[in-house]
Amino acid sequence: MKESSLIHIIAPAGAVNKKNVKGGMKFLSSLGLSCAPGPALFKSDGYLAGTDADRLHDIQTAINDPKALAVWAARGGYGTTRIIDQIKWNKFFKKPSWLIGFSDITALHIHLSNNNIPSIHGPMVGQAINEDCQESVQLVASILKNDFPEYALTGHAMNKAGKATGPITGGNLTLICATLGTATEIITDNKILFIEDINEAAYKIDRMMVQLKRAGKLNRLKGLIVGHMTEVTDEKQFGKNVFEIIIEHTKDFSFPVCFQFPAGHETPNMPLILGMKSELTVEKKQIRLRYL
Repeated sequence: MKESSLIHIIAPAGAVNKKNVKGGMKFLSSLGLSCAPGPALFKSDGYLAGTDADRLHDIQTAINDPKALAVWAARGGYGTTRIIDQIKWNKFFKKPSWLIGFSDITALHIHLSNNNIPSIHGPMVGQAINEDCQESVQLVASILKNDFPEYALTGHAMNKAGKATGPITGGNLTLICATLGTATEIITDNKILFIEDINEAAYKIDRMMVQLKRAGKLNRLKGLIVGHMTEVTDEKQFGKNVFEIIIEHTKDFSFPVCFQFPAGHETPNMPLILGMKSELTVEKKQIRLRYL
């Protein structure tokens, strides 16, 4: 990646908390990163961080900058898919920078991983003000210096053992399913899929897993990483918890599955490098992830 410390801060989705984002930028500055807020960063248009035109202008300006080390989202929420088809990627693809964020930013991550360009699924700038998020932010800063993490984490009793090699793709499960049938539909063949979600009922998780299976997105998968599945409701009424739902829909496939990887809408939200070849080893007692 580029020899630079310049980070463009953008909000392609929901309106941001100004105090949190300014505090987050201050923390990034303490790590030696130079923050350049987009002109529309603190705008609002109802729920959104400015109009579609405002948000599109900021992201287009950021990804077109050949001197930028990274483009870091201030917040997720909703709104990225409203503008993604209008983004022009030709300059970025010739000289890419890191794209950082999670949740609604999944829409952008998937498009990049479809085009074999690495990006970082990790915390938002607005979260960097919180002490319990700062370890994850520091790990992202290390990745920006080409110091890639290797994870050795406690396993889970429901893990399906095995080893997988390939780039990771995915992010928020709702956003993954929202790509199906679109110009940026997720490509999962020969990849490791990462999923996480928040505030969804158990039957909705089931429906999304069925949708992925019906769309053939599990057929040639190398592995599955399940991150934080936060505040899933109505498990008792549905008759299965979220892990049992995922096991049911992956049981006929041979790929390894690991549960409770610490990434998503809880802390720690440990960064994952998407679109980069990686090796995932899943055991009942331990999971290991490294980049190749």
